[in-house]
Amino acid sequence: MAVAACMLFAGKANAQLTLNVGYAPTTLTYTYGGNDTKMDMNGFFVGANYNINLTGDLNVAVGADFRFNTKTDKDGASLFGVAATSEVTRTQMLIDVPVLFNYGLSLNSDLRIAAFVGPTFSLALSGKTKSDAAVAGWGGSTEYDWYGDGSDWKKFDIALTFGLELGYRQYRLFGGYNMGLMNLTSTDDATLKANAWFVGLGFAL
Repeated sequence: MAVAACMLFAGKANAQLTLNVGYAPTTLTYTYGGNDTKMDMNGFFVGANYNINLTGDLNVAVGADFRFNTKTDKDGASLFGVAATSEVTRTQMLIDVPVLFNYGLSLNSDLRIAAFVGPTFSLALSGKTKSDAAVAGWGGSTEYDWYGDGSDWKKFDIALTFGLELGYRQYRLFGGYNMGLMNLTSTDDATLKANAWFVGLGFAL
């Protein structure tokens, strides 16, 4: 993150600011004993980046995004005419700092296509699982903090990010994949990886 900040400071005189918003569904894969358990979450992000020219058509985009992941599961049943319901909601908030090298080609004066690749550094701000259960209208809720005391979840991740971008005048349409590289659990003999594909829109100022 410090290197990204230095690059941004050094290149801001020759950089273009772009505001971004997009959709980034995330899959958390927990592997233990040779068995995989997957959890798919909807993800949304908003942020900005500076695209700094290095030489010719080679640039590096340094930015920051706020990302919100969520998943809700609902269930209902009836036993002897008595209704029972349950709802489990999972939420996660993160800050992503991508440092993406990109190389582009101008198709004409308005249209440009580029490929990008580089690391994305992620820091989880919060993660929670809230469970609500009720029988005949009576019930309660419990909450679990993913990063609280006694948790084996880790907050920091690095992903390899790659994809394509299509630019038309000031507008950007981009998509790609974030491949998580870090093990996000400290449990012995277990791994937890986060992977996500993404698509977004950008507007260059």
